[in-house]
Amino acid sequence: MFIPSRAPQSFIQFLFRQKPSRWALASSLGLLLFALGCGSNGTNVPGPYSKSSLNGTYVVRLSGNDAFLDNANNEQDESYTETLILKADGAGHLTGVEDFNSSRFGFSGGNTFSGTYDVAHDGNGSMTINFTGGSSGQINLSITLASTTKFYVAEADAFINFSANATGVGVLQSTSTSALTAAPTGTFIMRAHLTSLSEAHVGALASASGTTVTGTLDVLRSGQLLPQLTLTNASFSAPDSNGTGTLTYTENGTVTTAYRYYIVDANTFWLMESDTGLLGTGTAEKQATGALSLAGNFAFGSSGDTATTGGVRSVGVFSASGGSITAGTLDSVQDNVSTLNQPFTGNYTEGANGRVTVSLVPTGGAAIMIPEVFWMVSNSRAYFLIDTNTKVEDGTLDMQTQNTFAATDFKSQFGYAMVMDGYLASTGFLTRMGTLYPDGNGNLALNEEVNSLVFPPPPTLPGSVNDPPTLNGTYQVGSNGRITGVINTLSSNLVGYMVSPGQVYWLQNDTGAEISGQLTLQASP
Repeated sequence: MFIPSRAPQSFIQFLFRQKPSRWALASSLGLLLFALGCGSNGTNVPGPYSKSSLNGTYVVRLSGNDAFLDNANNEQDESYTETLILKADGAGHLTGVEDFNSSRFGFSGGNTFSGTYDVAHDGNGSMTINFTGGSSGQINLSITLASTTKFYVAEADAFINFSANATGVGVLQSTSTSALTAAPTGTFIMRAHLTSLSEAHVGALASASGTTVTGTLDVLRSGQLLPQLTLTNASFSAPDSNGTGTLTYTENGTVTTAYRYYIVDANTFWLMESDTGLLGTGTAEKQATGALSLAGNFAFGSSGDTATTGGVRSVGVFSASGGSITAGTLDSVQDNVSTLNQPFTGNYTEGANGRVTVSLVPTGGAAIMIPEVFWMVSNSRAYFLIDTNTKVEDGTLDMQTQNTFAATDFKSQFGYAMVMDGYLASTGFLTRMGTLYPDGNGNLALNEEVNSLVFPPPPTLPGSVNDPPTLNGTYQVGSNGRITGVINTLSSNLVGYMVSPGQVYWLQNDTGAEISGQLTLQASP
C-alpha cells in the first residue's frame, strides 16, 4: 500500500504502550516457561568468556513480535523494534536507556533501565532488564558473544500472558568524544527496511555540516522501484550524551520518514524509524573515498517480505569482473518453496557515485532477468535491493578474503557465534542462537537455544523457549565457500557462504523454513 505521509497515532494509542504488551511480565498470570541463559547446557564447555568480557557501552537493537493478554484478558499481538544504549560494568550489572516502537502502541523514547547479566565460558549468557523510567516491567534476553565488542541477542520471554520472539545484535560503541558529540559528517551508504510498509531504501546520504543532509535513494515501494530519488528537507539533529539524534528526510516529493540514529563510531550509525507505530531499521556506513569498482568474489545474504508471513531469505556467491558476473550460486527459501544451489550469471554497469545496476540470469529454464541495485560502501562491501514486484528483499554483500575454501577453513578454537531468525511454517516465528562448533574435518556440534511463537494471529500463548542438549551433525565445504550441513534433529539443508573463515552468511534451506542469519568466529578476549 502506498502511504504518502506518516501520520502519527493518537495520544491514547501512545499511552497504551503501558499495557501488558511489554510490561506485565510480573503479573500473577505470568507462568514462567523460558530457560534463562542461552545455551545453559554449554556452561562447562571450555572457553575464554566471563562477565568481564562485557565491559563498556554497547548499542543493541532487536526486532520481532510478541503476543499478550490485555487488561480485558483478550489476546493481542504486535510487531516491534527497539534500540538500547546499554552499559555493562564487567561485573554483571547493566544500566541504560531504550527507544521502543510498536505497531500497535507507537513510539516511546528514553526509557531508562537497570539490570544484571551473566556470561558462561562458551560465550552464551543472559540479561535481565528492569525498566525504571517511562515504563515499568522486565524483559529477559539471551546472548551469545562473538567477541568483547560484539554479541548476538534474542528475547527469551514465554509466559502464559506474554510471549516475545525477537533477535538482534549488540556492538561496542566508540569511546571517542569527537565521534559521539557531533552529528555524522561525510558520505554514508544507507540501507533501511521498513517492515510496516514493506519498503526497502538503499542509497547515499551526505552531510558536510553535520546538520543539513543531501542524498539519493533507490526505494522499492508498492511493487515498484523508484530509482535515484533526490532527498529534500533532510537533516540531522545534534546527538545527545548517548550518541543518539534524529534524522528526517523527504523523498519522491511527498513521503517523509523520521528516524532515531545511534552512533556506533565515526564510520557507522544505526537507524530506527520513529514514526509512531511504523517499524523500520537500518544501517549507514561511511563510503570509502576514491574510485569504487565491483570486482572480485563476493558472498551475500538478504531477506525480505512477500505476500505471506514467512517472506524470503537468500544467501549466495558470485564473481564480478569488467561488467560481467560469473560463477553465481544462490540458495533461497521464499513462501515455503526452497531453491537449492541455483547457478546464475549476469552483467552490471557502474556509476561514479558507487551505484551499480545489475541484471542476473538464473541458469536453465526461462531466461528471466532479475534486476538489482548495488550501492558500494567500499571496493569490498555493498548494500543492495532486488527490483521485483513479488517481494521486497534487500541485503549486504562482502568480498571473499580467499579465492578457494576447504573444510579446514571452517573450524574454530572456541566456536562460531550464531544467530538466525525467521518463520517456520509448522510453528510460526522462530529464532535460533548459540554456539556452533565445526572441527575442520566435517563434524558439527551445536549448542543452541530456540524460541518459537505461533503466528499468524491469533497467536498461541504461551510461546516456548527450548535449550536442547548439544546437537551433532556433519558438513562439507565447496571451493567457492559454500557450506552444506546436516543436523538430523534440526535441518537436512543448512547452507552457508563464507566471506572468510571468520564470517558466514547462514541459511536453513528447508521447505517451509524461511530462517537465516550469520555465523561469526568467536575471538579471544
